[in-house]
Amino acid sequence: MNTNINDLNENKLYAIKEAHNLAAVTSAPSITSLLNSNVWITDPKISVCRIMEFMYADYAPAVFVKVSYSGTMNGSSVLIFKQSDAQLMLCQLMGMPPVVTPDFNFDEINISAFGEIISQLMNAYFTEVAGFIGGTLSVSGVEVLPNSINQNIFTLMSLKPDDNICILTSGIRTDTSINSRFVTILPVDLATKIAENTEARFPMPEPSVEPVPDFSSTPEANNPYDTTGAKYAQSPFASSPDSSLSPQSAFTTLSEQPVTFSSFENTLTQEQLNNLRLLMNVPLELSIEIGSTQRRVDEILSFSHGTVIELDSPADAPVNVIVNGHLIAKGDVVVVDDYFAVRVTEIIKSNLIDTLRNEQK
Repeated sequence: MNTNINDLNENKLYAIKEAHNLAAVTSAPSITSLLNSNVWITDPKISVCRIMEFMYADYAPAVFVKVSYSGTMNGSSVLIFKQSDAQLMLCQLMGMPPVVTPDFNFDEINISAFGEIISQLMNAYFTEVAGFIGGTLSVSGVEVLPNSINQNIFTLMSLKPDDNICILTSGIRTDTSINSRFVTILPVDLATKIAENTEARFPMPEPSVEPVPDFSSTPEANNPYDTTGAKYAQSPFASSPDSSLSPQSAFTTLSEQPVTFSSFENTLTQEQLNNLRLLMNVPLELSIEIGSTQRRVDEILSFSHGTVIELDSPADAPVNVIVNGHLIAKGDVVVVDDYFAVRVTEIIKSNLIDTLRNEQK
């Protein structure tokens, strides 16, 4: 059943955009370790239109990804990436130089690898969205469709050509190679459900109202721009009936005026303060690295049950504690209540930790 486009007013669209932004920011770290690079998904823009009116020429040649979800609601979402961005992600995944080449081929291995990247990303995304709708959502299938020239989105999403879709375009950036945008298309029924549950949480900010000059009387009395020159009619060195300021004393008086600055907190809007509080609640991925190694693609494809992968770290070497791709500490592996744990033995100076500490002050 298709929801009427008029049901999504500005307040609801704003709530959907903010909820999508938070889910995207939260899910981005899920592919950091895969790409061996920090990933940022930001700056979403939202619109709603009929499927037949949606144009994606700016992303051609494009890679479409159909992401099916199930749980409290069942349906399909569609992601659209520029093929060059998908190639750069695969280069980073496979440890190759991040270079776009015209002879790149989306063969079976590349399709499978890109599908794994999107699967990791959208699993985290729908977990967050499930919290917004008060239910459960999980990815039930990912289908990568490269070299898409004229994809029928309504077929991918099991909708009709006249049905409405919610289009969210977001920026995507990595440490080294990608600074671009991609599209997330949600069915309107899911978008509406998100809006109903988050409209109160993400209220649309009140528009600022600029004061309107009153020109009801003479321009000389009410002109805020003072185009009459009256402001400068009196020389700063002229004598006043109540004082006899010399030129020097006139400048001294001007220079001694106190200067005051408003506090930093007063410069932030309520929306910005709310966003800062949300950032403090964003989970960070903490992982423990016992070692690493490099293998060719054909060696990785030959892995089977019982394969032994030798790492580059001695057995008695400390393990690395990594947060969002940043090494922050080293430690020893211990066992606590039948679970592996790490006892921190060394703190590594990290720009990430310095940044987080500064944000909390």
